[in-house]
Formats: sequence, structure tokens, C-alpha cells
Amino acid sequence: MALSVVNVGSPRKCAAVDWAEVQLAQFEHDEKYHREISRLSVQDRLRHMALHFAKYAGRLQEDSSNLTFKKVATDSLIIAISSANILNIDLTTEGLDCASSDSAREGFAKRLAIAAGRMAGACERLDHLEDFPFRAAITAEVLSILRACIDLFDAEGWLLAQEREKRLAPVKAKSIFHGKI
Repeated sequence: MALSVVNVGSPRKCAAVDWAEVQLAQFEHDEKYHREISRLSVQDRLRHMALHFAKYAGRLQEDSSNLTFKKVATDSLIIAISSANILNIDLTTEGLDCASSDSAREGFAKRLAIAAGRMAGACERLDHLEDFPFRAAITAEVLSILRACIDLFDAEGWLLAQEREKRLAPVKAKSIFHGKI
């Protein structure tokens, strides 16, 4: 499925994203190519996503080369969209396009690490059944990571939908059912 992007005439390189289309494409991808995760409980899926974000934050500290940075940013975007789907968040209502001006790579790495830590903390509190607003906390961190991704993609001039599709192509190609379902 080709995803549409419309350029917006502003000093920044912001692109309007059809979030409904992106979310549906991500849902279909997750159902087809990550069945082992999509069939977990909601709590286990969110914990899995928190682990992804922690892995990406660590990877940026180990290797901040251009190639690694772009892969991590794109993977973070994909996992944030998938997490929004798990939480049943309609991204069309979140005002995500051109979220803020904190778009430097260092800013992205810091925002990702902080949000990943907070999300992991919420998941850990859920394991203990502590008196804590799990859903609100996890939702806030998923949206924070998504906004950080949008800001970075804007600053770098990367097209969100196209980079997402390029990054998912090799994952799809590994499946024996690719092109058949």
C-alpha cells in the first residue's frame, strides 16, 4: 500500500501525513508479519514495545553514525505507530504534524531515552499493580516519541511514509507468505 504525503508550504519541511492510512497500514503489517506479538496480551505487547524503545535509545549511545541514526529513528517511528494502535489512539486527532522545534539529533536521542525510561517505568508499575495511571503515562510517552520522530524527520528532510515503507520491506520479504496474503 502506497502512503500519501502532502507537502505543506511553511519555512519548515513539514509534510502532512495521512495518519489514518499510516495506522491502518501498520496494523495490517503487524497482523501479517508479527503474529507472535499481535497475539500477546495488551500488557505484554506494550512491554515489548517499551523494550524496543529502550533498545533503540541504547543503540544511539553505542553508534550514532548516519546510517544507524536513520534506522533507529525510522524503527522508533514504526514502533510508536504500532504502540498507538495497541492503545487504540486515533492519531488523526493528536495534532502531530510539525509538533515542535526541538529537532536536533541530540534532542531526539535524549527525548527517546527519557520517554523509553518512563514507559518502562509504567510497565514495571503495572507488573506490581501499583496505584498508577498506566494508560495515561504510556500514551503520553508513545506520543512523545512520535513527536520526536516527526521533528527529526522534518529537520532531516526525510519523508515519513516513504522511509517507513523502505524499512519494513526487508521484514516483509523474510516471510514465506509475502506477496501471497
